[in-house]
Amino acid sequence: MKSAVLAQLEFPIIRAHQQADWALANETVLPDSSLIQAWLLDPDSLTAKLKRHCDSFEVKVLGQQSGSIRPDEAKWLGDDEHATIREVLLCCDGQPWVFARSVFPQSALDEQALQLGQLGNKPLGAHLFAQSDLERGAIEVAHFSPQSPIGQLNQQLGYPAQHLWGRRSCFKAAGQKVLVAEVFIGDSVPAKLMQLLQDEEA
Repeated sequence: MKSAVLAQLEFPIIRAHQQADWALANETVLPDSSLIQAWLLDPDSLTAKLKRHCDSFEVKVLGQQSGSIRPDEAKWLGDDEHATIREVLLCCDGQPWVFARSVFPQSALDEQALQLGQLGNKPLGAHLFAQSDLERGAIEVAHFSPQSPIGQLNQQLGYPAQHLWGRRSCFKAAGQKVLVAEVFIGDSVPAKLMQLLQDEEA
């Protein structure tokens, strides 16, 4: 993935006024593909799973700063309309597999046990799963059209217009909450399978 492409991306990818139809994962909202379901519902660390699928894993940080978050995000964090926003691309062998967006309150940023302000290009997921008191909330899923901000991001990265799937959960550690959303894009198994299914229907 060329650095020039990354430089053209405008952070944050997701704006406070943009909505996504997140819903608790159940058979009425999940995709038909059992393989995509397996990626969406896997309760373990996504970072660890991605590393098993490639030789080289890398985090490309798009940005991390305080800003306005969406109402559907704020409800998980105590209805605070402002929080730290972190958006990254998780890359396998140089290609983007996941767009990840995390939001957390200032109190989480200040919590020394979490050290969220010193993450840099380290994966947040692996950092959270290393916490001994980690609790993970229910998994929500969402479907993203080619016209959505994430669908547009996928195309900016050089991939065809297609539908994408993502998931999110609220993690709790050291008495703090961190909402993490992960959307499978680019060269990821779910995205490539969605493209294949889309081509078959065309």
